[in-house]
Amino acid sequence: MQSIFKNIKGDRTIWAVIALLAILSFLPVYSASSNLVYVVGNGTTVGHLLKHGLLLLLGFGIIFGVHRIPYRYFKGLSIIAIPVVLLLLVFTLAQGTTINGANASRWVQIPFVGVSFQTSTLATVVLLIYVARYLSKIKDRQVSFNETLLPLWVPVFLIMALILPANFSTTAILFFMVLVLCFLGGYPMKYIWAIIGVGILCFSMFILVNKAFPGAL
Repeated sequence: MQSIFKNIKGDRTIWAVIALLAILSFLPVYSASSNLVYVVGNGTTVGHLLKHGLLLLLGFGIIFGVHRIPYRYFKGLSIIAIPVVLLLLVFTLAQGTTINGANASRWVQIPFVGVSFQTSTLATVVLLIYVARYLSKIKDRQVSFNETLLPLWVPVFLIMALILPANFSTTAILFFMVLVLCFLGGYPMKYIWAIIGVGILCFSMFILVNKAFPGAL
C-alpha cells in the first residue's frame, strides 16, 4: 500500500476529494439500481454496485496513468484529437435513436464492451486543452481578432454546433468555460465581448429555427 502512495504525484487533497466522491457515488447508484431491479426488473442491486465499482477502478486506473504523463504532451495531442472529436460528434449526432428512452445522439457505444459514453464530455476536455494551448502560444504578443479566428474560434464553434442540437446545457456550459479560460489567459476583452455577442446570436437563431421547424433538429 505504501508503495502505491509513493507513486502518486500531484496534489494529495485533489486525490482525497476524488476518492471521497467515488465512495459517495455508491449512494445514488444504490438508489437507482433498486428502482431498476424492483420496477423494471433489470439485474440485481449487488450486480449494479459491482459494475459501478469496476468502472470506478477502471477510472482510477486511467487517472493514475494519465497523471504520470508530463502535461506538455497533451498540448500536441489536443491538435490531433480535435478532428477525432469532430468525427465522433458527427457520428453520435447522426444516430437519431434512443437508449432506454434517452436521446442517443449524446452517446456512443464502445464495440464489444457494451459501455456507452457521452462524446460531448470528451469534446469538452479536448477543447479546453486545445484552447489553453493556443492561449499559452499567444500570451506574450498582441494579436488581432482575424488572426485568432481560424485557429481558435472555428474549432470552438464547430464543436459547440455539433453538441447543441442534442444538449443545450452542455453547450452553454462549455461556451462559458471557454470564455473564462480566454479571460484568464489574457485574451483581449473586446474580442471576448464580440464572441459573446456572436454566441448569443447563434443560440437565438437555433431557438428560432427549432421552434419554427421542430422536427428539423
